[in-house]
Amino acid sequence: MTVSRSLPHEYFVLDVNSNLGPVVAVIDGRQARASVVDMNGRRYSFAGVAGRDENGRLDVTSLRRGQWIVAPNLVYEQA
Repeated sequence: MTVSRSLPHEYFVLDVNSNLGPVVAVIDGRQARASVVDMNGRRYSFAGVAGRDENGRLDVTSLRRGQWIVAPNLVYEQA
């Protein structure tokens, strides 16, 4: 996936309806659950932490197809 750095990261943020499963990581005091469900009922699995570019912005170019950011900087991918 090629994404311009000029696109706001908000275009890649998943609107989560619920968190499911066990806590798989604690990152900056925030619990990352094994999976989340979006507002349309689609399920996503925890994939890691979003990187930041040289300016401190979320680096959306590092996301692969089907990956989304769950605020503030967790990455989930469609299960």
